Formats: sequence, structure tokens, C-alpha cells
Amino acid sequence: MSLPNKKLSLSDLAMILGISKSTVSFVLNNKGDKYNISKETQKMILEKAKELNFVPNFFAKSLREGKTKTIGLVVADISNAFYGELSKMIQEELYHHDYKLFIVNTNDNNEIELQLIRDLINRSIDGLIVAPCNPVDNLKELFGSTAIPIVFVDRYGDNKADFVGVNNYQEAYNLIKKFKKKPENLGVFYFEEDEISTIHLRINGIKAACIEEDINFELINIHDYNEKLPTKIKSMKNKDLDTCIALNNKVALQVLSVINDLKLKIPSDLAFISFDDSEAFPYLNPPISALKQPIKEIGKETVNQLIRRLNEEQIPGKCVEFSCQFIDRESH
Repeated sequence: MSLPNKKLSLSDLAMILGISKSTVSFVLNNKGDKYNISKETQKMILEKAKELNFVPNFFAKSLREGKTKTIGLVVADISNAFYGELSKMIQEELYHHDYKLFIVNTNDNNEIELQLIRDLINRSIDGLIVAPCNPVDNLKELFGSTAIPIVFVDRYGDNKADFVGVNNYQEAYNLIKKFKKKPENLGVFYFEEDEISTIHLRINGIKAACIEEDINFELINIHDYNEKLPTKIKSMKNKDLDTCIALNNKVALQVLSVINDLKLKIPSDLAFISFDDSEAFPYLNPPISALKQPIKEIGKETVNQLIRRLNEEQIPGKCVEFSCQFIDRESH
């Protein structure tokens, strides 16, 4: 029998097989045994569906079941290795729970983030995982308009909500103590256009440690210097800069490139540590010491919290903070 050139529907498949639509639906939804449909009939339906490349109507199935089995993930910068690896881990974990993942990238733009979250909510996702760039007050009205569960990852949201990440303040504070020689003049490099909570917490942790240890420090937002960064670093070196910390791996690679162009040697001219590791760091000369976040554990726990929230709506929000691992290489 030939059919019009259109997507094959459940009714079309049932008509071809000469079997009721409900029987075909039960088998395709793995309920054949439950409704006492014979193994021969189940096999016939599955083989014919495969032969004809039958694809179930996602939206009809979602309407029947009251859920879409999809989760939205909102990240700040998918080009950053941290978020790329985290997204991969979350997707793999959700797959084990029979959920699919929609990933959207905000580029740390507040307006884009709000619009993308609205779009995800309008697509009737079952849950949302967010690494927000917006302050929580900007998100309250939007999140208050939906009943879907939300878990914040990496960056804090509402202090009553579920969160998974690391204690950025404490980890940055501890990082000052990792240098083999106490810094005298420290440059703290970061990139920021807006109010990013993780960066502020790292800055505040380093400030507190430097004040406690009586270390001179200067904060350098490389966004403010752009092509003038070599001049800035050279000027700081002329004023006895001896130590550098980069507050994420992308910043670290940019600063290391400038240091190399200036013919400065690490660690003899400048000791260097990065907050966040990179696949490139072990292969540089010298290999770069870094603080490694437990991305695998963060991803798994984020999914655990979301599944927990999907199954038990009225439970209190839970904050889980993992410790980082310091990778001792040769740069500090």
C-alpha cells in the first residue's frame, strides 16, 4: 500500500498492520506485556515500525503523559571547557533517567538569558538547570511564574533553592597559600563585563587572604585593557610584580600568551596559578599549576537534585558544595 508523501502517523501504521491504533500504541510504548499482547504481535509491530522509519509524535505523547521528558540547561559560555564538560556530564546522567537535554548559551548576557529561559519554559520542559548571569532579583518574577523545578549549578541563585558547585570564596582564599614562595606583589587577572557571582566570590576570597598575609595585590580586569594588556603587565613587572593568579582558564591562557610574548619566564620571573584547569596546561612549558573543579561530581549531583525535586516537590532546597583539587605542576 502506498501512502501520501507525509510523515507516517500512528493511525497510518495501525492501518497498514490491520491492528487497532491502541494496540500499536501500547507496544510502541513498551506496554505490550502489561496489556497481554502476544509476543508475535509485538514483534510484528516493532519490525514494521522500524521498516517504515516510524517516529512517534513527541507532542502528542507528551500531552498524554503530562510531561515531555526534557530538561533545559542554561550555561554562560559553552566555549569554556568547564561548561562544555559540565554539559556533557549532565546530558549523560539525564540519559540514564530517560530525560533529554536542551542546552542554551547566554554569553553572559542578561537579556539573552531571560529570553532563553522564557523560551525553554514555553516549550514545556519538565525541569531547568541554570548557571545564571543575572542577579537573582532579576530572575525571581520569571521563576515565580512557573512551577517547574529549578536547580542552580556553578553560580548561586535564590539562597532557598537547590544549588550544586564549589565554595568559590574559600577555594580562592586557600589558593594564596599554595605558592611555594609567599607572593610580595600579586596580579589577579579576570574578565568581567557584568555582575558574575563566581568571579566576585573568588576576588573576595583572594582579597581576604592577601590582607591576612600582608600581600600587595592588584585586580586586573582584562576586559578593560584588551590590546593594551601587554603594556599593563610590563608596567606591573617594572613595579616588582612577582606572582599571578588567573580567575578562570580562558583568562589564564590569554595572560600566559602575553607573558610569553614579553619573554618573561615562569616561574623564575613570575609564579603563576590558574583557578580552573585546562587540557592545555600539562603541555605548556612549564606545565601550569591549577585548581581543578570536580566537574564530574558536580554534574552527577546536579542531576540527582533535579530528579529528587521532580519526584518530591515540597522538600527544602539543598546546597551542595564540593572541594577542589590543586594540581601541583611547575609554574608556582
